[in-house]
Amino acid sequence: MLNIQDTIKKIRVWTNQSIHWSELVLLLFVVLYILAGIPTVPFHGDESTYIWMSEDYDRVFKKHALNDVLYQIPPNSRQYSRLGTGAIHEYAIGLARDITNNDDPINKWIWNKSWDENVAEGNMPLPRLLNLARIGPALMGGMAVILLFFIARLLFSSRMIAWSTILIFASQGPLLVSIRRAMQEGPKYFFLTLIMICAIFILKDLQNIKFRRWLYALLGILSGISLAAKQDIVPMLAAIYILLAFLPIWNRQESRTVLLNFYYLGVSAIFVYPLFLTFMPVFWAWWPGITALIGIAIILFQIPLFKVDIRAKWLMAAGFVLVIGVTLFSPKSWANIHIPFYAMVEMREGMSGGPIKDYTIQYFSDPAAMSAKAKFFWDNIYSSDVMYFEHTNFDVSPFHKIINTYESSILSGRIGSVWLDSLVAILVIIGLYALFIRLNTENLFTLLLFFTSGIFLFILIPVQWQRYTLIMQIPYSLIAGVGVWQVWLWISLNLNAKRLGNP
Repeated sequence: MLNIQDTIKKIRVWTNQSIHWSELVLLLFVVLYILAGIPTVPFHGDESTYIWMSEDYDRVFKKHALNDVLYQIPPNSRQYSRLGTGAIHEYAIGLARDITNNDDPINKWIWNKSWDENVAEGNMPLPRLLNLARIGPALMGGMAVILLFFIARLLFSSRMIAWSTILIFASQGPLLVSIRRAMQEGPKYFFLTLIMICAIFILKDLQNIKFRRWLYALLGILSGISLAAKQDIVPMLAAIYILLAFLPIWNRQESRTVLLNFYYLGVSAIFVYPLFLTFMPVFWAWWPGITALIGIAIILFQIPLFKVDIRAKWLMAAGFVLVIGVTLFSPKSWANIHIPFYAMVEMREGMSGGPIKDYTIQYFSDPAAMSAKAKFFWDNIYSSDVMYFEHTNFDVSPFHKIINTYESSILSGRIGSVWLDSLVAILVIIGLYALFIRLNTENLFTLLLFFTSGIFLFILIPVQWQRYTLIMQIPYSLIAGVGVWQVWLWISLNLNAKRLGNP
């Protein structure tokens, strides 16, 4: 028994070592691996749309024609795209074009036309422009991999788990395709991993009965920005907030700690909406309401410390100045603040073919439809088969040749390998076991993040497109990384027992 304990201690010493310069080199190699696949990753029609939308950067910052971008009632076709897509990626492409003086022609991919018609009309961007537009998302996706490494270290204090996690994550073929394209996936993963790091620090503070208010403010700010990166982050974002509220209760912490945590999470959530609008130029006409909501959040953050901290008094006063000033300047700002939210909900319902509640009821009342969706959902978590397109106009010979060229390269990662997919799934099962038998706060956070996000994603996302389910690769890879550690622990203990001659 003593020898087993010594072995475990040695393992923990090895896995708890601080990051070494060689690990930074390896992390850089992973980022370069992601970037190297940019030129050959198969094209998606939405890439053309995002590049086309990047002309808003020119309208706002070069032509100073903000009115051409602001939301209109009823919205035109371009504004329909502005409501459905995150602005961060589009404006980043515009900035990249501006910095490099790229003047390649920009045309939108027309989905109701054939592949040949689109290519003939120049609706596929020139390689120089396409690769330029892909650099930003791929670089942010690479940074998300680095942040995931530190997330694993923060959660499990294990070098082995961290490296296993990011190697499983960054080698997943569908994920590589998504973050290498000129689409919103790279920014989405970058901001989501930042949110997770912030949430983990809050959890660790709660265990020490400590409150750093700026972390809650940062959580709300990052959450709002992440929604401006891509709106399908909502299921996992909701899961993170729920877990932050639940885990202090599970830990049976004092009522004051639980209530104060609830309070700060609620105030943090107030930051989300105005910060989202701030990073969506289409809604900049709502700046009075944005300012007023930020002022309210500032006021509420100061209430618990109002009597004991002079800075809280000054910040509260500043918040009141913002709210009162905006209200006097634009009394209608309060009456109109809901319009952006309703506009986006209507747009999403248009994509779903009707109200979201009706779509949900339809699925849960139709066992066959729910079963088909569940199978699709699980297949795209477990499998590394790539869904390269969602429209039949891409199901043509020229595009399949592009796919074959990409998949024949080592840069494509693991794609369609039943053996590797099964191995990762087995590691996930082992990781689930390992987390359950060591059920501390960090382990429970990882487990519930996987299951809660999966449930929300299954219910809230209407379309069966692979890139919407790939967000599940974050907790899936973390659990698989734990599985690697558990297997290594079993092997080490077995070898140690044999060496000592124990049965």
